[in-house]
Amino acid sequence: MPETQHNPRDILVHIHEYVGGKGFFYTRQAIANLYLALKTKPFVILTGPSGTGKTQLVRLFAEAIGYRNNCLMIPVRPDWTDSSELLGYRDLKGNYQSGRLIALIQKAHEHPKQLFFVILDEMNLARVEYYLPEFLSVLETRRWNGEQVITDSILGIGKSQPSSDFEGLAQLGWPANLYLIGTVNMDDTTHPFSPKVLDRAQTIEFSTVQLDWPVAYESIDPMEGVASDFLATPYLHANDLDASQKKQLQPVINWLNQINDALAMVDLSIGYRVRDEVAFYMMHRMNIRELVSEGEALDRLMAQKILPRIQGTSGRVSNLLVKLMQILAPKALEELTHTSALKYADLYRLLGDPVKKKLPFPLSLEKLLMMYQRLEEDGYTSYWL
Repeated sequence: MPETQHNPRDILVHIHEYVGGKGFFYTRQAIANLYLALKTKPFVILTGPSGTGKTQLVRLFAEAIGYRNNCLMIPVRPDWTDSSELLGYRDLKGNYQSGRLIALIQKAHEHPKQLFFVILDEMNLARVEYYLPEFLSVLETRRWNGEQVITDSILGIGKSQPSSDFEGLAQLGWPANLYLIGTVNMDDTTHPFSPKVLDRAQTIEFSTVQLDWPVAYESIDPMEGVASDFLATPYLHANDLDASQKKQLQPVINWLNQINDALAMVDLSIGYRVRDEVAFYMMHRMNIRELVSEGEALDRLMAQKILPRIQGTSGRVSNLLVKLMQILAPKALEELTHTSALKYADLYRLLGDPVKKKLPFPLSLEKLLMMYQRLEEDGYTSYWL
């Protein structure tokens, strides 16, 4: 039986109003997208210029549903080269010294009906693959144990090793009710993300800020009665989807195949992990369809799971960007007869401002145009520049 006493739509509307009451402006769709991303995978990256409220959004999201004290923020340091700060280490005497994440992991296991959040602030000041490799690997071992989601041990302690000082910790997996969110600013002091990291995360960009005073929302209290099943997922693997769900998702898979054929041009093809996350996100959307349309969901998935993978200098990258724009807005670009040697001005003449022109996939088209312009001007492009 569900523990949460409210439906997801009402909770998300409450979170939106709670955040607004604190003086921050985010659309309901942005709040809903964060919810869908967390429900799809417990690893989300928030990127955007400094000061766009990425950290505050997560803290207020947790606070709005009664979990202010279950939200831990850890600033990442540039000198982190291993996981000792987060997961602990053995000192010179061989004794285990606990890392900053371990207490929260233990608490999440002890209170499975509560939600827990950890924010890695400025996540890419150090290389994620260096200081959090255990998490990246353990995340892929999620599996069902009856109705419970379990993983391999995150500490990776073998039974053959002395474990008296690890008692109660040696077999701890990543809790199903613990969500990791990294905030990112891209500049010359930070590290780019590897495909391994991007493949495992939903990347949400906050590139614009509403500087006008937001609509005045009254300050409201946190909502009570929200349990861990609010963000729990019934889907871990493709075989968790039944035949009718797979049939319902077939148009999405057909669209994804088009995207993948284009990505293959530059050896950036996606795999089953991305396919499954796209499918799960779209299934979760059905429960809040009043807040996020199918088209908007696909637009966000394109921006969050596909575009962060693209970077390079060659003409092949240029052709890929145009091909993706043609897939997303075929009518607007139907007069194009070739994709080579196009100027940014030619594409902008046809697409203009995708938001104002109410084209499909406006977020993705806007980003693709920006990436194309950078490639033309600088000879190199990336989602992250």
